[in-house]
Amino acid sequence: MSELSDEASEPELLNRSLSMWHGLGAQVSKEELDVPLDLHTAASIGQYEVVKECVQRRELDLNKKNGGGWTPLMYASYIGHDTIVHLLLEAGVSVNVPTPEGQTPLMLASSCGNESIAYFLLQVTDQSSGPPLCQHESF
Repeated sequence: MSELSDEASEPELLNRSLSMWHGLGAQVSKEELDVPLDLHTAASIGQYEVVKECVQRRELDLNKKNGGGWTPLMYASYIGHDTIVHLLLEAGVSVNVPTPEGQTPLMLASSCGNESIAYFLLQVTDQSSGPPLCQHESF
C-alpha cells in the first residue's frame, strides 16, 4: 500500500508534506495546518472535504490549469486519490485535457500504477464525446 493512499489520515499526510519544508522529522503545529487550500493543492494532497467544498460552491473552474499546466483531476489521478477523482468526475470535469507534455489524467494514473483510477478513467473516457483514446496514423 502506498504511503499516499486514501487510507492514510489526511492530517498525517499534510503533516508529512509540510514537514518536508521544515526539515525531516519536524512537527507542524495545528495552527500551521489551519490554512486555506486552493483546489489544486487540496486535490494533490488528498483533502477530500476541501475539494468537495470547492465543487459545491460552484464558484471555481474545476478544469482550470495551474501555472504548471495541470488540473486538479490530473493531480488526483497521478497521486492516486480515487475518492477525489470520483468526486471531480461526478462534478463534470473534462477527462481528456492534457498536460503541456500531452499526458491525460488516464495516462498519469497508468504511469503511476493507480490501476483502479486508470480503469475508472478508461470507462469515463470511452463514453465521452472527446477525442479517441488512441489515434493510429496509417503509414
